[in-house]
Amino acid sequence: MSKVSGKGRKGLRTAYVSTIVGIVMVLFIIGLVSWFVLGLNNLKNDKIESFEIDLFFDNSVNTLELGLIEEEIANKTYTSGAMYRSSEEAWNIIKDEIGGDTALTVLNNENPLNQSVIMTLNKEYFYKDSMVWIENELMQEYDGRLLEVSYQDEIFADVNQRLQKLVYFILVIACMLLFIAIGMINNTIRLALFSKRFLIKTMQLVGATPRFIRRPFFWSAVGQGFISGIIAGTMVLGLIHLLSRYNPMILEMTDLTLYFYVLGGIVLFGILITLTSTYFALRKYLRLNLDELY
Repeated sequence: MSKVSGKGRKGLRTAYVSTIVGIVMVLFIIGLVSWFVLGLNNLKNDKIESFEIDLFFDNSVNTLELGLIEEEIANKTYTSGAMYRSSEEAWNIIKDEIGGDTALTVLNNENPLNQSVIMTLNKEYFYKDSMVWIENELMQEYDGRLLEVSYQDEIFADVNQRLQKLVYFILVIACMLLFIAIGMINNTIRLALFSKRFLIKTMQLVGATPRFIRRPFFWSAVGQGFISGIIAGTMVLGLIHLLSRYNPMILEMTDLTLYFYVLGGIVLFGILITLTSTYFALRKYLRLNLDELY
């Protein structure tokens, strides 16, 4: 009798572990895709808020007044930052990029540049139409002092279209994987409960209520979902760390907050899907009569 009960407990442990392994693999794929989508969006936002727009002011505007203008621009709703750059600083940057004074002999080494305020945009305003509106507003507000708003039109299309298309493509793949994952986890839970169908029916026959029968299975489902989510999240973190050793750009897509969003998401998803699958599987077995169990 003890050998039989020992084999039963071993079988239950094996079924529990195999269920967790199946859920972990599915959650790992979901977590990896989720991190990649969020990481790409994070990378896009970082790129947007590092793109510089030059506001060239007349050299007759004094430094004190430009300091006030810089603060005004930095506090506008559409800007993420603003920085004053003198004509000398801009001239030195150009000389470094071109290769020293000898490359500028055609200009007699005279500084043709105006002082400027370097502005960066918030991601919500990083569109061509918004930029045209911002340019018109600034030209009117600083009329006679602001000479030019300089930026590349192409950058708006490059950032907003190329990266966004990639994000949308991966989102479609992620949705497909989500449906597949739900089906796989649901089947895994059903198979695990299939092996306990006689135990469920026995409890029912001796007078146990459906609520009493469901309770231990629901707690088991919560445990399976939580453990599977933590293991899957750890595997995602390990893979990110491994990939970052070969491609440093991976680190630019990742921050600690982003990772915890992914970890929390897959843990919650794991718990919800295991609970839902357990509920429907139990409802099926509770409704079957004894003959149908075979």
